[in-house]
This record gives sequence, C-alpha cells and structure tokens, in this order.
Amino acid sequence: MLLLVLPIGIWSVTGSYFVLMDLGFIRGDHIKVQDSRHIDPSQIHYPIAAVYERFPKAQAITLTSVTDSLYYRIKLSDKSILVNADSGKLLPSITEKQARIIASNYQHHGSLPIEAKLVSATLLTDIAPAELAPRYLPVWRMDFNDSAATSLYLSATTGELVTRRHDYWRLFDLFWKWHIMDYDEGEAIDNLLLLSTALVSIVAVLAGFVLLWQRRRRYLR
Repeated sequence: MLLLVLPIGIWSVTGSYFVLMDLGFIRGDHIKVQDSRHIDPSQIHYPIAAVYERFPKAQAITLTSVTDSLYYRIKLSDKSILVNADSGKLLPSITEKQARIIASNYQHHGSLPIEAKLVSATLLTDIAPAELAPRYLPVWRMDFNDSAATSLYLSATTGELVTRRHDYWRLFDLFWKWHIMDYDEGEAIDNLLLLSTALVSIVAVLAGFVLLWQRRRRYLR
C-alpha cells in the first residue's frame, strides 16, 4: 500500500478535477460566435453552377462570410478552399490581418471577455504544438491574454475555427495523462503501467479485507 500511495493519490486528485469541472466548459463550447449574419444576394456574382462545374468532385459547398466578403467554402477530399463569390478568384490563404478580424469576432460576438486582448498571431505551417492535431496545418494561432490564456486555431486556408484551447483544458489534458499513466501521448488507456498498477491495487484491497477479517475480534473489542 505504501507503494500505491502516489498513484492512488494522483487518481483521486485528477478524478476529482474531471468530476467537478463542466466538460462543456473544458471543451470550449462557450467559445463561439453567437450572432448570425444576413447574406446579401446582390453580393453574389459568381454563380454556384460555375463552382460545381469548376470543382465537380467537391464534397460540400457552403456560402460563408469572411471579413465582410462572401466566399464559397469548398470541401475537397484532401482539403478545403475559398472561392470569392463575387469574382470567382481563389483565395490563396488567410492573411494575418484577416485572421485578426476573424479572431476579434469571437471576442466581440462570442464569449471571450471584451477586455481580453489579442496578444499574438502566429502562423504554424510545419510543426504543430501538442494541443493541435497535425492534420489541421497550416493554421493561425491567435493568443488572448484573458484569465484562461485562450488560444484560437484558425485554418490558414478557410479561416474556420478548427480548435481552441485554454489553461483549464490544458490542465485537463495533463491530468488525463497522469490519470491513465501514459506519459507520452496521453491516449493509451490500455498501457502496461496502468494495468499493472490496477492489478496490484486490487490485490492490495483484497489483502486488506483478509487482514480485516483476521483481526475482526480485536476491532470488535
């Protein structure tokens, strides 16, 4: 049992965090744009029929607004692209200025504090941080100085919010690694260390019941 004090203590602390914290908040469900914008049909001069003809293998086509301009967001098998709904020109990538405007929408129309400031905008193209799946690259990482140190990850090709992170979520990820005892990726819940510790814990608990039964007369006195 002395050997199990540390892992059982970690399980108790991390498990309590999982139970006490709201999972929706941890996942950042509150970080989203709340308003819906009206699309003016007069801004559309490039017909959707031309888009279908140009991209016959498109899996989905959505009309969306990016920094007050209308674009067709076209989902292909391996990526998504933006085509201007007025001129039909392909948008090569989201600029830093556009990324800052998009990020500000989450601050002014979403749930980020108004007093929070956008402190940095970083374009990630090759190496993804541990909290971001590499398949989303390239992205703009937009960091705010709010109390939770929120980071928004915007697609550098479509401007979409691909994921978000804040310190409570980062702490959740760290605790999850400790809880399942996978100190590399934090994903393998069937790792040998966790299995061995769990088995030893079961043996220790059963041994405790045996000792309790053997000493029952002493306790009853």
